[in-house]
Amino acid sequence: HLPAWAYLDMTEWASMFPDCEGHLQSPININTTAVSFSTKLEPLLLSGYDLPPKETLPLKNNGHTVLLGLPKKMTLGGGGFPQPYQAAQLHLHWGSGHTRPGSEHTVDGHRYAGEIHVVHYSSHFESIQEAATEPGGLAVLAAFLQVMVCVWMETNEPYQHILKHLGDIKEEGEDTVVAGFDIAKLLPYDLGRYFRYNGSLTTPPCYQTVNWTVFNQTVRLSQEQVCISVLEETLQGDDEEPIQNNFRLLQGLYGRTVLSSFHSLEKVQPTGK
Repeated sequence: HLPAWAYLDMTEWASMFPDCEGHLQSPININTTAVSFSTKLEPLLLSGYDLPPKETLPLKNNGHTVLLGLPKKMTLGGGGFPQPYQAAQLHLHWGSGHTRPGSEHTVDGHRYAGEIHVVHYSSHFESIQEAATEPGGLAVLAAFLQVMVCVWMETNEPYQHILKHLGDIKEEGEDTVVAGFDIAKLLPYDLGRYFRYNGSLTTPPCYQTVNWTVFNQTVRLSQEQVCISVLEETLQGDDEEPIQNNFRLLQGLYGRTVLSSFHSLEKVQPTGK
């Protein structure tokens, strides 16, 4: 069981979790003029992501975010990975209203409204706990959430599978179940354009064991889904205050190279999904 930590005291994390002041930390700013194109980064292959409705998934408020448990039959391959990775969970990061967007990574200094992380662990290990402490043990898919303000947009239905249940897990520690759906629809259409770098968990214990894949295409949510009470106002943390701004500050690169699967003249593209 981890000691308690909070986003309000990020500067204190390293006193309890030494890895948090390492030189392979996440998140980072991705400077698109400094990334290196790699031919080894082929499109990602997602298998077993389309879950039948009868297969229920646990959804929990862990005091820091909303977390959806995923079955390990969901696997991630391709993408230059040496072995397949098995899914464990996904969660979201967000800000507070129009004034403070809440993605963890930024691109050329731009922070998006939010970010989804789908966490996988190497099939070489029996559990995510075992994999989390080993180099390359984890692989996280990250996509930016873009809120369409002042633009009419239909509700993003795949995200509603999660967001419509938030009222059932308002307090820290509460959980519920969600009917299975196609998890891939939470991600961008284009699984072939992404950035890749070696980093860490963005929360304590900040293990430096993550292969990060950050998609170049964003996912669009309607303004109502994020800004008007749904995501930013529903969930509460251990102090019974709304969970907001649950993103870590940017970390130094310390000489790391960020790779891209595409030539970097292409900018981050929104998707209608």
